[in-house]
Amino acid sequence: MPRIMAYKTAALNHAPRHLWPWLALPASLTAALQRAYGHTHRVTALLMGSGRRKPTYSEQRLLHLKRGERIFWREVLLHAGNPDRPAIWAMTTIPLCGLRHGLLPLARHGSRPIGNTLFRHRRLRRSSITMEALPRFGQRAWRRRSILRRGHTEVLVEEHFLPDLPPWAGRGRR
Repeated sequence: MPRIMAYKTAALNHAPRHLWPWLALPASLTAALQRAYGHTHRVTALLMGSGRRKPTYSEQRLLHLKRGERIFWREVLLHAGNPDRPAIWAMTTIPLCGLRHGLLPLARHGSRPIGNTLFRHRRLRRSSITMEALPRFGQRAWRRRSILRRGHTEVLVEEHFLPDLPPWAGRGRR
């Protein structure tokens, strides 16, 4: 089970209590979100954008990329039937070399969340989860980030929790 970085656990103490299980969940947020919405709604990813580009400095550092390496990125809003009320904004960043090493299907997911696909891989390992509050519109907007590793390939996953996040209903499946 991944650990939460020691210097970030203080951040968890400052988060609203209803966000604690969402922020610290080591498994798929998609599965937990589906459980929270119940069987009457299906979690859908509204694709906001995707493509290839140069990484930001932060992405380059976190993914241990060499100068000049490019990435595939995918930005989505996760919701349950109403895209005007999203629960989570998520960004997935994959080095292009990772697409050539078995992760190409992630670039073709369209409106399907990739969390369940990622967590089906038995060899997948998650780094420590970092969490923090970012000032946004006079409020704190909470996010978490982690690196998912499969062999030598790394995937950066960043998730922001939005006001329409449903109440926690358990972690779902792995």
